[in-house]
Amino acid sequence: MSSTIRAAGREFLYVSVGALLGLLWCVVLISGLAAGIGASVALVGFPLLAVVLLVWRWAANTERDRAALVLGAPIRRPERPSTSGGLLARWRARATDRATLKELAYLLLLGPVGIASGAIVLGLWAGVAAALAAPALASAAPAGSLLGRLDTAELAAVLAGGVVLAAITIVLTHLVALACAAFADGLLAPDDRAVLAARVDRLETTRAGAVESADARLRRVERDLHDGAQHRLAYIAMELDRARSKLASDPQAADALLGRAHAESKRAMVELRELVRGIHPSVLTDRGLDAAVSGLAERCPIPVEVVVRLDRRPPSGVETAAYYVVAEALTNVARHAQAHRAAVEIHTDDESLRLVVEVRDDGSGALRTPGSGLEGLGQRIEALDGSLVIESPTGGPTSLRAELPCAS
Repeated sequence: MSSTIRAAGREFLYVSVGALLGLLWCVVLISGLAAGIGASVALVGFPLLAVVLLVWRWAANTERDRAALVLGAPIRRPERPSTSGGLLARWRARATDRATLKELAYLLLLGPVGIASGAIVLGLWAGVAAALAAPALASAAPAGSLLGRLDTAELAAVLAGGVVLAAITIVLTHLVALACAAFADGLLAPDDRAVLAARVDRLETTRAGAVESADARLRRVERDLHDGAQHRLAYIAMELDRARSKLASDPQAADALLGRAHAESKRAMVELRELVRGIHPSVLTDRGLDAAVSGLAERCPIPVEVVVRLDRRPPSGVETAAYYVVAEALTNVARHAQAHRAAVEIHTDDESLRLVVEVRDDGSGALRTPGSGLEGLGQRIEALDGSLVIESPTGGPTSLRAELPCAS
């Protein structure tokens, strides 16, 4: 019963306030648009139109939040198109955006719709209040008035009618509030076409970023092979050739050359092993994310606390991306953060079906993604429809959080 009363109160508040706000938005926007368009000849109107645009976007977001009184949650805000170019191009894109025009239509229509729905609800509740208050006011009413002429039985009938009218009014208020909220949701929520267009834009961007990240990784592997292992293998071949030429004439010199070639081959094997681990560590494939991340923590020069809580192994691509997030984050901690300790936590968010990777350190902060290895990782994560958030104020601490979809 109490929940029904609270819901009725929220719905009454939503409809009644909507009538006042609808009148306000109509007056403000129509006046602002008329003044801005009229003054645009003298170029003064363009700044005014820009202010009006900001006002109606703010008003639309307010209406999205206000709809939570009926819908239980705010209406989702649409994604704005990303534009490049000058100031004029950006403002033109904002003004001609489909979602922005739908917001203007809603705010202009909210005036008549809100006033009509508010008049219905307020009128009904006014009748309920009058009927319920009639018995208490009858004694103070003038003798010749309608209320003063009612006897006890008639006042009881009026009170009973007020109770019935209250029940009917609660139902009608609920229906009117749902209709107003549906009207708001229809014009303020992002439509399927807008969502699909934003999704296509984001996929094009992340795909290009993923391709660039893969190219950069291949170039790094090629550089490491050329500058490291290739030179060592060439040196080994030269030493073996010299040892073979001295094997008959100077066995001791040949043995020394073979010893140097053997030592160099060990160093080449270490470099190749590190290089292969950087491409895709075998421990990740064989034993999973917990063992692979624990190995990274052991090789880190500062203490790292690792907590991995996974009910099942995530998909291979997600698992690999999570591993490289931790690897790059710990590399930054070791090289730049001046930290004394770090912590890695990996778990699955069952509600959103996402793998969450968090890396924290107590270092000096001021980590910047652009130009660092995390930039390529961010593109890789976005290509998997994930997100990467870094909080690194100057003075620290630094917190990195990556979320990756892992629904099976």
